This record gives sequence, C-alpha cells and structure tokens, in this order.
Amino acid sequence: IQAYKGLISAPFTAFKANGELNNDIYPQYVDHLLKQGVKGVFVNGTTGEGVSLTVQERKLVAEGWVKAGKNKLEIIIIQIGANSIKDSRELAAHAETLDVTGVASLPPLFYKPQTNDHLIAYFKSISDAAPTLPVMLYHIPSYSSVEITLAEFMPKARKAIPNFCGAKYTSTEVRDLLNCHRLPGEPFKVLSGFEEVLLPCMSCGVTAAVGATYSFMGPLALRIMEAFNKGDTEKARKLQSQYLEAVLTLTRHGQGIACYKAVMNILGPLDVGAPRIPLVPLSPEALSNIKEDLKKLKAEEWAKM
Repeated sequence: IQAYKGLISAPFTAFKANGELNNDIYPQYVDHLLKQGVKGVFVNGTTGEGVSLTVQERKLVAEGWVKAGKNKLEIIIIQIGANSIKDSRELAAHAETLDVTGVASLPPLFYKPQTNDHLIAYFKSISDAAPTLPVMLYHIPSYSSVEITLAEFMPKARKAIPNFCGAKYTSTEVRDLLNCHRLPGEPFKVLSGFEEVLLPCMSCGVTAAVGATYSFMGPLALRIMEAFNKGDTEKARKLQSQYLEAVLTLTRHGQGIACYKAVMNILGPLDVGAPRIPLVPLSPEALSNIKEDLKKLKAEEWAKM
C-alpha cells in the first residue's frame, strides 16, 4: 500500500450558537493541528458532519480549509459524496478549482449500489467532473451499510477510472486491508480511518491515518506510529491500548461526534460549537462526567510529543 504518511485530521465543522458556520476558525484550527503533529485534513467527512451541510456550506468549508492551510498543510482531501450525483459532481468540480490533494466520496447512502459495477459507475461520474484530481472511496460500512471487498473493488475501479487512487478505510476488518497490500501493480493509496485500530492497520502496510481524535490526541497517535516504525511493538501495543481506553471512555457519554466536540471545547483552545441536528449536544450531566474522565485519563499528557 502506497499511502500518504503521517496523521491527517478529520476536523470538526465549527458552528456558532445560532447553528450557522463559524468561518473564522480555520487559521487558528490549522495552527492547532500543526501543534498536534498533524500534516493534513480530510474535510467534510463524518466528523465534519458533511452530510448535514448544504452544498454551499460544504464549498465554504472546503474554501476555508484550503485558504488557511496554504503552505502549512501537506494534504487536503475534500469529501464530496452526496445522495444526488449532481451534488457530488458539483462538489467535485468545485474542489478541482481549489488547491487540494484530492477528493474522496462516500457511496450514495439511500439508493445504495448493489454491486462493484454500480459503485464504479457512480465514481466514474464523479471523476469525470474532476478529471485532474485523484479520487478515492470513503469506505465506512458501519455508516454507509455498503459492504464491499476493497481488494476486489479497487483494481476494477482503476481500470475504469484513470484518476481513481485508493480509499479511506474506516473499518475494523483488517483482513481485507491486508489483501489490498498484496495486490499486484502500482500500489493504491489507502488511509486508515479508525484510531482504535491504527496499529493493526500499520501492520498491514498503512502509513497514514485519518481520525477525529487527532484534533486533540495527535501526539499520542504519533507515539504509536514512531514505536511501530522503530520496531518496538511492545511499546506500540501499550500505547494503542491507552488510545483505545480513551476512545471507549470518552464515547460512552453519547454519540461519538457530540462527545468529541465536547472534548475539543473543554480542552481548548478552540470552540467548535455543538453538532448540528439530527445530532444533539451532550447533557450537562454528561459534560460533567466527561470532564472527570479527562482528568482520570490524564488528558494533559496527550500533548507530549
């Protein structure tokens, strides 16, 4: 697997108290991510609540990250998937006008593709709208309910789509990921998408990871990668267990994005606001509990590089 290298944040979309976009946050957010050891961003994905934004809002968010990240972020990938192919194509064409690394797309989430060929037809239409940009699948079956075998899909997609390059692999099924590493020909770019299985994914050949928690736990993830790359598997396992404990503890208080936004707001220095309906913010009791958990988890140590 020939992937990008390092940590890629799945940044939160910041909302004001009235529910509108906070378009002033991007420069400060970029600087914060750099301090976390992050090299890039995966914009308008699950963490960014992309499917809850209008097409115009998604364009504004993409533009905000590109402008603030210029000459600072090495990787900017825009997630452009939508239920309407016209929306996806419009977002792909818009991304092509920006200085981005590439685009990624969820499968359609209501009328789901039933076969690899159906999904390839969808991606062919997207890629035609942005022919100069690398295009990758955002594979997250726990949300999309689109179950495919990546090692079978990607070679077929490459034959049909010249600019298809790989996938963001947000799944705990590492067998499929390992089979991707064994594919002949030019390696695909594959990004791991679940922080909880960063270490297993690295053992399958992945060299870059996308995650929501890298906005506040980036240094801990980097220590996992560093230990693995140095061959210190025991240290890497201990750090991965510490990471898993933190994820499981923090997300027991509510929906994951709501929990992580609360953590982001508590730890600072940014205020990303509440999630947008249908997601709901944490209750006052849950907020109090999450603050106590952060103390028990010694969250202040996460920032140590």
